[in-house]
Amino acid sequence: MSVAAYQKASQNSEGPRQTEYRAFAIFTRAMEEADSKDDAMERIRAVANNRRLWLTMQMDLLSEENALPDDLKGRLLSIAFWVGRYSLQAMKGEASVAPLIAVNKQIMDGMKPKDPKKASQPNSTQPQLGTKLSL
Repeated sequence: MSVAAYQKASQNSEGPRQTEYRAFAIFTRAMEEADSKDDAMERIRAVANNRRLWLTMQMDLLSEENALPDDLKGRLLSIAFWVGRYSLQAMKGEASVAPLIAVNKQIMDGMKPKDPKKASQPNSTQPQLGTKLSL
């Protein structure tokens, strides 16, 4: 089986949450790699791609078909708006990419399947969505 065929089969068998997680992982890694290389063009490309991911998410959150609770949608939209504004500064080299990476990783942590044994024990060290980020 070719790599492309495997990827297509993998994508067809995953749920929306898994697809979103994978997208965040891909774009977060790209920003990390661009930041470590200190390559301006690669950083711009990585941040622009991440910004497009958040714009896509923003459009989905604003869709009538989105079934997330309104409170969660509002908090995610607030983050999406911030990502849009901050990304412009990061692409110009006026701001660090690190806060974008941190936000993506927090979102990814929230998407991970919960261990049923630990679900009844809240983790006070883990930031909750809506917690003010020090950016």
